[in-house]
Amino acid sequence: MTEDAQAVIQGHVERVLELLGLDSKSEGLKQTPRRFAEYLMEFNQGLQPIEEALGTTFEMGEGYHSMVAQSKIPFRMICEHHLLPALGHAAIGYIPRDRVVGLSKLTRLVKAAGTNRPSLQEVICDTIADTMVRKLKPQGVIVVLEAEHSCMTCRGIAAPGVITATSAVRGVFRDVPQARNEFFSLIRNF
Repeated sequence: MTEDAQAVIQGHVERVLELLGLDSKSEGLKQTPRRFAEYLMEFNQGLQPIEEALGTTFEMGEGYHSMVAQSKIPFRMICEHHLLPALGHAAIGYIPRDRVVGLSKLTRLVKAAGTNRPSLQEVICDTIADTMVRKLKPQGVIVVLEAEHSCMTCRGIAAPGVITATSAVRGVFRDVPQARNEFFSLIRNF
């Protein structure tokens, strides 16, 4: 997005404030249009292929079949229905076939998927799993996202504390219950 786009968004936000009967030039609100425009732009990164977040892959040695699992990865997004944030955590597990990625790359992938554009938690969960399948071709991938959505806590039903969980399960995690159980056992102990 360009500075011109940000200026247009700021102008529209200022007009919305005025339509609500608020003084957009008051001390507390005069920077709000700029801040809101920056907020929207932060969640509209439009990363060129999201696979880039995984970076370089590394070849593994023969006979390696251990699961890689991470949990409590910070997760954030904005809902495409309300443009309000959701905050939570992700857990990812995969069983490599031939290639692995650096451990920090899983966190980068979660961040990239959450800030790519306004979206739905379900779509982001699938995007993370499908990206790993395309880039690594692992034996299996499992992704769990848990988040509290502001659209539920601050408006509508006004129910703070409700957590939404989504999962995407591919390969051996879908087909072999023991693999899925091992993943959940690992992340529960963190």
